[in-house]
Amino acid sequence: MKRAKNVLKIMAILPVLLLLFSCALNNDQESSSILIVAKITGHTDDGSDADFLESDVYEDTTATVVSDVIIATLEAKLKEPETLGPGSSYQSSILVDEYEVVYTAVDPSGSSVPETFRGSLSTVIPIDSSANISFVIVRNFAKQDPPLSTLVASGGALQVVATITFHGEDLAGKEVHATGYLTIYFANYAE
Repeated sequence: MKRAKNVLKIMAILPVLLLLFSCALNNDQESSSILIVAKITGHTDDGSDADFLESDVYEDTTATVVSDVIIATLEAKLKEPETLGPGSSYQSSILVDEYEVVYTAVDPSGSSVPETFRGSLSTVIPIDSSANISFVIVRNFAKQDPPLSTLVASGGALQVVATITFHGEDLAGKEVHATGYLTIYFANYAE
């Protein structure tokens, strides 16, 4: 009888222990998901896809200044994909809601660069999925101010590296971010 009670106690405690150990231990401050910049696609002056951007600072044929839009492929993954649980929760999905672009001059002389800016997004990426996000990498306002506006008359060129940081959170409210880079060649390209 005593032995049967002990077996029943063990059988009652065992499922609770298994449940506790099957849950991934997670710091309350960190997301269990990661955001990855898989690819950034720019374009040449003629519109062909490229791993860089040729940014025309002035459209001579139409006498206009337009923003440059590119595409980033973002992926959502679990930090620990081999958990013992029955699968990832919908709360692991990532909402990307903002991006920041910081320009850095390539030449060592310390050329001026366009101002840093932020933009808003609204894209949910489920775990083990990817999303192509179109966004502005060079604002038309930046092309109307120095140093880019001076390239129209001077015929010069400016090479920068854009550091693009995507910000968001998993659906449990924990912050995530990822950073990618793109080389940009500014000039008044021939039409």
